[in-house]
Order: sequence, then C-alpha cells, then structure tokens
Amino acid sequence: MSLEFISRWKNRIALLAAAFCVFAVICVIDGGVSYLREPFNTLRLFPGDTYSLTGPLAPGASSPDQMTIESDSHSLTISIEEIISGFWLGGKMWRGTLRLDPRIEPGRYVVSVFGKEDQKKVGSNVFQVLVYADRTSYLADSKSLFLRNTGVSPWEFTGAFFALVVLCCVCLYFISGKRDMLMAENGEAEVYHVVADEPGFSVYFGLGERNGLKQGDRLVLMDPSGKVVEEVSVESVSEKDASVRVSPLSSVRPGYFVKRV
Repeated sequence: MSLEFISRWKNRIALLAAAFCVFAVICVIDGGVSYLREPFNTLRLFPGDTYSLTGPLAPGASSPDQMTIESDSHSLTISIEEIISGFWLGGKMWRGTLRLDPRIEPGRYVVSVFGKEDQKKVGSNVFQVLVYADRTSYLADSKSLFLRNTGVSPWEFTGAFFALVVLCCVCLYFISGKRDMLMAENGEAEVYHVVADEPGFSVYFGLGERNGLKQGDRLVLMDPSGKVVEEVSVESVSEKDASVRVSPLSSVRPGYFVKRV
C-alpha cells in the first residue's frame, strides 16, 4: 500500500468517525427530549405486562404493610415485595411489581403508593401508566422521532453509533501506525505536538535515532498541502522522536510535516 492510499483512507475513516459522533449526539438529544416531554414516572405498557418498580418509603413506614396503594382501575395493581436501601443516599425504598390485567382497556391510568399514616402523594410515588392495544399505537404515540419512524429506540441507535466510532478509532490506530512507518521510510514525519517556549515554539515529530536522524540534521517544514514553510535543524533527538525550534511568528501546528533534506 502506498503512502497516498493510506493517507486517503485515514482521512475518510476520520470523517466517518466524526459523522458517527454527530449521529450519536442527535440520537441522545432525541432520546433526552422525548424523555423530558413525558410526565415524570410515565410507563408505556401493553395489556398483561408486568413491570418492576421502586419508590421512596413513606415517612414513618418501616414495612410493606404500612404502605397503601391507590389505583384508578382494578385491572392495574402494584404489589410491594420488600424494603431496600436507596442506592445514592441510602434512604429506605420499597420495591414492587406493577401488573396489568390482560383484559385492561387501552388508555391512561394513574396508580399511587403512599403511607397509611402519611398519605401525602409525592411525584416519585405517583405513576402514570399508558396502556396501548398494540405496537403500532405504541409507536405512533412515541415522543421520539427515531422510535416513531423506525421502531428502534434512540438509545439503541446511540449504542450502535458509539460502537462504530470505537471501530473507526481502532482502524485509525492501525492505519496511522502504518502511515507513520511509510513516512519514516521516506524521511518524513507528521508534527504531533507544538509547545510554546521562551525563544519561540518547540515542534515534535516521530523521527528519531532509529531512522538515522542526528542532532543538527537539516529538515524542511511543510504545511498540510505540502508547501515548504521553512528549513529547520534538529535540536534534540531520542530513539523514536525529535524536535526542532521555530520562531514565535511561525504558523506551525500539529498536522504539519517535516522531511529530511
């Protein structure tokens, strides 16, 4: 494979990775907006479904039998099974199961869980249940553009795009290594770091003693288009890397190239 071929594919994969990142962000925005557009504690279910729930234990309650459940339909019930410790703040919480009768009519229902003594209904213990007759009506009512039009959750799209970004990064790692090796064989290297110091800028690149480079060797500095910017000399060199110094007025930045004279 030629250096030109490798460089062309490196740029294409980098653009592809950037595009996947943009798509992933769009999916996250779609999923986040659709979540915020739903009332807090909204559940979207089908007749006959069961769903695990948790909520804060009412003040003064210490067991499931000290809690009360109120539902606006006999076809929708919650059974509290145990008391647990909250994950974040360690407060007491209840864990239970929401059950829908297979014959429940599609519609909007509300079920609340509160203490027998402290009957204050708070948002975290009030659940709005949206029951759909079939998947078609479920998708049509979705607040997510992705879910409504494709039938796939935006979070699943996000995971897929993230996996593709990781794959692109792995490919870029190997392609960049091959590209650097081919460039080094031609006495060239890409600038990967530029740091300001008192006399100007120190410019670092991946040519070193293993490539036959020595302190004082002459190099030309080129911009990404291949135009020669200036001629420089090696100031310091290690086995794999070297650096040159340029004036404070230089426009050099990562992505420029050096080439042996």
